[in-house]
Amino acid sequence: MGGKNKQRTKGNLRPSSSGRAAELLAKERGTVPGFIGFGTSQSDLGYVPAIQGAEEVDSLVDADFRMVLRKLSKRDVTTKLKAMQEFGTMCKEREAEVVRGVLPYWPRIYCKISLDHDRRVREATQQSFEQLILKVKKHLAPYLKSIMGYWLIAQCDTYSPAASAAKVAFEKAFPSIKQPEALVFCKDEILNVLQDHLLKETADTLSDPQTVPEEEREAKFFRILTSSLLALKKLLSMLPKKEMHSLEEKLMSLLSQNKFWKYSKNNVSQVRSAFFELISAFCQHLPELVKAEAPRVCPAVLLSIDDSDAVVCPALWEAVLYTITTIEDCWSHVNARKGVLPKLWTVLREGGRGLATVIYPSLLPFISKVPPDIVGPKLEYVRVFFSSIIQGLSSERTIASPSESSAIITAFMECLCFAVLQKREEDQSQIHQMLICDQLIPFISAVLKEPKLQSGPLFYQTADMLSSWEAKAELSNDDGTDEVFQKLLSDFWGHLLKMCILHVDRLDADEKLLFAICGMLEILKNPKNAMKPNDRKSLKIRFTDEDESERSTESLKLTEVRNSDSEIQADLQQTSRLRKEPLENLVCNLAELSIVHVNEQKSEQHLKFLSALLNTFSSNRVFQVLLEQGNDVSPAQAESQNVVKAHNQSPSVQFLYLNLITWLKEDWRKDTHFLVDILYSVLHCCNNNGERKVILDDLAKMDLKWVIFLQIIQKACSSTTKLSLVSDWLKGDMLGERLVMLADDLCHLGLKPRAASSGSASSERWTLLSLVLSQHVKSESLIGETFVERIIDKLQAALSKAKDLSEAGDTESSVSFICDVASSFFSSVKGCLLMPSSEDLLLTVFQLCAQRQDATHLTDVLVCKLKYTWMSGVSSLVHQLQSTQKQSTFLLKAALWVKNQVQSSSLDVKSLQVLISAVSDLLLKLMEADGQSGYLVRAYVEHVTPNKVEWGKLHESLCSEWMHKPLLEGRLSMNCEPLGSTVKLCGTNKLPGHLCTSALLSKMVLLQLKNSVVHGNHAAERKKIDNISKLQW
Repeated sequence: MGGKNKQRTKGNLRPSSSGRAAELLAKERGTVPGFIGFGTSQSDLGYVPAIQGAEEVDSLVDADFRMVLRKLSKRDVTTKLKAMQEFGTMCKEREAEVVRGVLPYWPRIYCKISLDHDRRVREATQQSFEQLILKVKKHLAPYLKSIMGYWLIAQCDTYSPAASAAKVAFEKAFPSIKQPEALVFCKDEILNVLQDHLLKETADTLSDPQTVPEEEREAKFFRILTSSLLALKKLLSMLPKKEMHSLEEKLMSLLSQNKFWKYSKNNVSQVRSAFFELISAFCQHLPELVKAEAPRVCPAVLLSIDDSDAVVCPALWEAVLYTITTIEDCWSHVNARKGVLPKLWTVLREGGRGLATVIYPSLLPFISKVPPDIVGPKLEYVRVFFSSIIQGLSSERTIASPSESSAIITAFMECLCFAVLQKREEDQSQIHQMLICDQLIPFISAVLKEPKLQSGPLFYQTADMLSSWEAKAELSNDDGTDEVFQKLLSDFWGHLLKMCILHVDRLDADEKLLFAICGMLEILKNPKNAMKPNDRKSLKIRFTDEDESERSTESLKLTEVRNSDSEIQADLQQTSRLRKEPLENLVCNLAELSIVHVNEQKSEQHLKFLSALLNTFSSNRVFQVLLEQGNDVSPAQAESQNVVKAHNQSPSVQFLYLNLITWLKEDWRKDTHFLVDILYSVLHCCNNNGERKVILDDLAKMDLKWVIFLQIIQKACSSTTKLSLVSDWLKGDMLGERLVMLADDLCHLGLKPRAASSGSASSERWTLLSLVLSQHVKSESLIGETFVERIIDKLQAALSKAKDLSEAGDTESSVSFICDVASSFFSSVKGCLLMPSSEDLLLTVFQLCAQRQDATHLTDVLVCKLKYTWMSGVSSLVHQLQSTQKQSTFLLKAALWVKNQVQSSSLDVKSLQVLISAVSDLLLKLMEADGQSGYLVRAYVEHVTPNKVEWGKLHESLCSEWMHKPLLEGRLSMNCEPLGSTVKLCGTNKLPGHLCTSALLSKMVLLQLKNSVVHGNHAAERKKIDNISKLQW
C-alpha cells in the first residue's frame, strides 16, 4: 500500500506527478526539447511546436491555457468535455493578448477534436470556438486555411446542436456578405480535406483500432462521411458562380473515382441521402460537369428509384428530377424498360411504402421527362402507370393516412390531365377512352366505396378538370381540339352515369355509398360552395397551354355561403352548359331509379338518397321525372289532386300532395328529417312566398306529427335562406293558432290526474314551444307577438292551477317542461319580461317557490328548477329595466302578494322561513343591478312595508298571549283594565301577522345594511330602526 501505487487521499490538493512536471517545464529557465507532452514526430497532433527558449514559451502561451490544452489530448470524454468548457470560459474572461497566444496551436487541436466521437464534445468545441473568435477577431485570419475544411464539415454535423453552434461561430466570424469570400480564400484547402475524407480515410485511419471499439469507429467514419458530402454541397451552394470553373479539375478527379459512386449503394441511409443531395447540387451549379459524367450519374440515381428509406427518399427524388432535367440523354445510359420503370411500378403498387407525400408530387414532372420512344407501346405504358397508382391507393396504410391518400389522388389527377393533353395521332382516341373508362371511373368508384377516402380531394379536382375540359371544348380551333374535349366530356358523363346506376339500382344499396354519390354530384355541380374537409391552400399544377380565360374563370371568387344554404345558393353560380345538361340528366336518371325502389320495395335508403338529391338539385324537371313514375294513384291521392289543381300545377307541388304528404303521415316512420328536406326542396321551386304560405298552411291543417313542424322550424333557424322561404308562414295566423292550442293541450294534459302520454312526443312538443318562444331573428320573435303572449298566458294559467292541486306528483312533468320553456324564453328574448303575460308568468313561478312544499306538492327537484327559472327571469328583467324607461309590474305585484301573505296570520314557522328565503333571494338579485339597485330595492321595501292603518290593524289583531313573556320580563306595561272574557286566544301553530311582518322587514333591512344599499335620506334609515324595534315585543 505504499509508494507510487498508494491510493490518493480524498481532497488531496497536491497535483499528480505529470501535472507538476508540466508546470515545471513551463516555468523553468532553459531549453525545452521538442513538444511538451507529446512525441516529436511531425505527424503527431501536438498542441505546441518545438520552441527553443523558455522566454518564447512564456510569451506565447499562458500557463493556464497550456494546462487546459494538455487535458484536451486525453481520451476520457468527461475530461475533454470539461477542458473544452473551461477553454471557452477562459477565452471569454482572459485578455485578448493572452488568448491570441493560443492561436498557433488551435488549428491542430480543432481539426482533431471537432471530429470527436462524443457529440457533447463536438458541440462544446464549436461553442468555445465562438468565444475564441469573439476575442481574437481578425487575428484568426492567418489560420483560416488550416481549419476551414473542418469548420465546414462541423457546420454539416449530423448532430444538430453541434452544427448550429458551428454555424453561429461562422456567422460571428464573417458577415453574410463576406462568407463567400472566406470560402473562396480557402477553397483549395477545403477540397483537399473533403477529398481526403471521401476517398482516402477509413474507419481505422480516423480512429485508433487498438483503443477504439469497431462499432464506434464505424459510426464515426460514416458520420464524417455524411458530413463531408454535405459540406461539399454547402461549398458549391455558397461559392460565387465565377469561382465554379476553378473547382472543376479537382472535382473531376473526385467524380472519376469508383469509390465515390459506390456511396449511392451505401448501407447507411444518411450517407445515401447526403450523396443524392450532393448530386442535386452538382446538377444545379456544375451542370456541364454532370453531363460529362452522365454514364455514372444516371445509373447511380435512376436505378435507385425504388429506395424506400424515409431518410433517403426526399433527397433521392430531388436528384432524380434534377438528373432527368439536366441530362437530356439520361435515358440512353440506363435501361428504362427493364431497370427503372419496373422499380417505379412496384413502388406505386405499394402506395409509396409510406412515403406517398414525398414520391407522388414528383410523378408528374417525372413522366413529363420520359420520352415516348423508350417506354414501348404508349397505351400499355399509360395503362400500367395509372393502374399501379389505383392499386397503391387500396393499401391499408394509404387509406388510414389522409395525407398519403390525398397525395396519391392529387398525383393521379395531375398525371391524367397531363396524359390527356399529350397529342398523339394514331392512338390518342384509344388512350383517352382507356383513361376515362378503365382508369378515372374505376378510380372514382374505389373512392366512393371507401368512407375514409370520400372526404379527400378527388371530387374537387375532378370538377376542376371538367372546367378545364369545358373551356377547351367551347373554343373553336382548326386543329379539332374542341371536338376532342367534347368527346372526352361525353365519355366521362356516360361512364359516370353507368357507374352510378350500378351502385343505385340495387335493392341492398349501401346507404353510405348513396350519400357519397350525392356528395360527389353536389361538388361537381358547385365545387366553390361545397365545404371542403380541409380548407387549406394547396399547390396547383398548371399546363402551359391553358389560356388566360381559363385562369380568370378559375380565380373567380364567389360569395361564401353556409353549408346548409349550398343547395339554394348553388344556382347563383353560372354552371357551364356542357356540364349542366349532362349533370341534370344523370340526376334525373338516379332520381327515377330511386322513386321506383321507393314505390315498389318501400326502400328507406333510396328515399333518403332521393331527399339528398333534391336538396342539391331541386328543379321542376326532376320533380316531373318523379311524377311520371307515380302511375298508381290511390283514392286518397286522387282526392288530393283536387287540392293540387286549386293551388298550383307545378310538378314540385303536385309531388308534395301526391307523395310527400303520404310519407309525412306514416305513423311508423321515426326519422322524418329527410322528408322535411324534400319539403324545402318543393318550397324552393315555388314562385313566391305567398304560394309557399298556402302550402304550409295546408300542412298545418293536417293531422301531422308535431315533430315535423319542429324540424321545419329548426331547419329554418339554421339557415337564413330556408328562413326566408317560411317567414310569412311563421308570422301567419294558422301556425300561431295551432301553437296556442298546442300550449293549452300540453298544459291541460299535464294537469289531469295521472295523465298518461308518450314521453318522447310530449318532449318534442314542449321543445317546439320553447323554440318558437325563445328563438328570434333581428330582435323579432319567429311567430307573431300576439301568439307569444297568448302562449305565455296559457303557461301562467297552468302553473296557477298546478299550485292548487292537492295530489302531489300529478303536475311534475308539466311544471318541469314549463320551467324549461320559461327559462329559455326569459334568457333569450330581448324585452320579453316587459310584456304583461310574461310578468304574470314570472310572478306565478315566484309564488310557487315562496310557499312551502306541503302546500304546493312539488318535489325538491321541481322547487330547484322553479327557483332557477324565476331568478333567471328576474336577472333578465333587471337588465331590461336598465335599458328602458318602462316600469315593471312584477315587482309591485310580488311585493303586494308577499305583504298579503305575512299579514294574513296564516303562516307557521316553516312557511315564514320559506317566504323570507324567497324574498331574500329576490332582493339579492335586485341588488345586482348596476346603478338601479338602490332604487329597485327601496321601491320593493316600500311596497312591502305596511302603512299606519295596516300597522294599527296588526296591533289590534295581536293576541294577548304573545304579550305574556315580555310582560313577565318587565319590558311591557299594562293598564288596570281587566282583559275579561273578550280576549281572543290564538292557536300556537300560526304566527300573528304582526310578528311575520316584523320578521320579514327586519330581514330585508339587514340585507340592505349588509350590502350597503343606502336610500339616501334619514327618514328611510329611521324607518329601518322602527321596523327592527317593532320586533322586540
